[in-house]
Amino acid sequence: MRRRALLAALSTGAAGLAGCSFGGDGADDATPATETDTPTHSQPLTGTETGRRPDEPPRPDDPRLVVDLETGPRTYALSPYIEASDGGRVALWFDRTATADHPARLRGWLLNGNDFENTFRVDRLPAVGRVHGSQPDGYDHEASLHLAPTDGNALAATVPEVVRDESGYWRVADVGPWMPETRRLAPGEWVRLEYAVVGESGMPGRPTGTYEFGEDATLSVWDTTSPGPEAESRFAGRSPPALPGDGRVQWYHEADAETAAFVRPSTERLALDGRVDFEMVNHSREGLQCGHWDLYKLVDGQWFHVAPRVHTAECGLLPAGGREEWSLRAFNGDPVACDDGLRGGLTRGYLGGGEYAVVAGYGHQTRESAALVELVGEQVTVRPPESVTSERDGSTVTVTTERFGDGERPPDASFTVREADGGGERLVAEQLMGSGRFGPHGHGLRAALPFFSNGVDRVVVRTDEYGVSEVLGADDGERRFSFRGRSYVVSRGSAGE
Repeated sequence: MRRRALLAALSTGAAGLAGCSFGGDGADDATPATETDTPTHSQPLTGTETGRRPDEPPRPDDPRLVVDLETGPRTYALSPYIEASDGGRVALWFDRTATADHPARLRGWLLNGNDFENTFRVDRLPAVGRVHGSQPDGYDHEASLHLAPTDGNALAATVPEVVRDESGYWRVADVGPWMPETRRLAPGEWVRLEYAVVGESGMPGRPTGTYEFGEDATLSVWDTTSPGPEAESRFAGRSPPALPGDGRVQWYHEADAETAAFVRPSTERLALDGRVDFEMVNHSREGLQCGHWDLYKLVDGQWFHVAPRVHTAECGLLPAGGREEWSLRAFNGDPVACDDGLRGGLTRGYLGGGEYAVVAGYGHQTRESAALVELVGEQVTVRPPESVTSERDGSTVTVTTERFGDGERPPDASFTVREADGGGERLVAEQLMGSGRFGPHGHGLRAALPFFSNGVDRVVVRTDEYGVSEVLGADDGERRFSFRGRSYVVSRGSAGE
């Protein structure tokens, strides 16, 4: 069984680490008496520190997960939880930052949360035994961070030497192995963890990016003085209209070097059909929420929500230093189903050429963050579903969907669309051609609108109660809307009933 040890709320406080002591008087929190620049071997913990406890070991009330280095313009942010396994629990936090005298240090513990004795595969535990971080994208093999165990780490098989190089950053001379393969713990027993955060020998400076130490165990590094994006946006200088809501949005094209959180697109202009990836970057010192994604289209100076139709009730948290990816697979016509490992994102058909906004529900000093992208393609044609049939009688067309007369619940029902003088909301083709959870309220209108031509002024759509509610909602009243310069009114039932 796999369990997560959530490290409480993110904090940026540099002091007040109450409860950080491990059975001593806390003096080593102020002066690192047990750690030198060149430790030679590991030291076992005292009986008090490794005693079998029915509850969790001590840790700060607000574990510090973000530190600004004093050795260079870099910020470190540790992921807020660490994956364990087999009933193990892990907690890690920063107890000090890097200075000219010592590297940044992580402290924490590994606890056997089972009610039985258990052997843990230390070498498989992220950030516990898996202490060599993968390099960020775009760097060579020397761009690696390591969690070097100190004399205060009860699991360490070897304590490596760490030194401060000419660039001012701390690094390790030898990359191990430092940790044992296994450790057997009694029920409730815990061991102390302590690591120096150091770079690879020969590592040029301290490359920014995300270093991974196993599943969900990451250390993000960014420039403290310039956390924002570096690339120039093709939309620089644009002032798009306010999005629905309170209008507080951090646009990517308006971000500068000091912007702490932003949505970064892989491209700002995409030919349909194609894929564009977006990355939400949190270089602030706090967690951001709620992380729902939305797609809007800009038409005649007005934003129209295109997808998705609904969101789950879950509200995600993006921790300090966290990044979340979201992808749009955009098609001008029918969408092509795929199985390419697209986890966070949307595959959407019937998107016409124009400017779109991809909006993430994360923001720092704003409610949301967003990026503009231009999709290049033909205008979308609204056409009825292939399964419908139609019959014309004078200026009236009756459309029958596959839901009508199928003998299944809900019962049959109908709605009528007529031309009107004006009023109501405006709809765009991308909304009408949506389907399922990716279509806005009322996408069933695509069964009616294509038939308004050559003297037709009324269309009756025979469907079921669900199909009617897709257009009218629970209200039995009329709904007015406009589409491509023509106005309509829709009502329940068929004319003359």
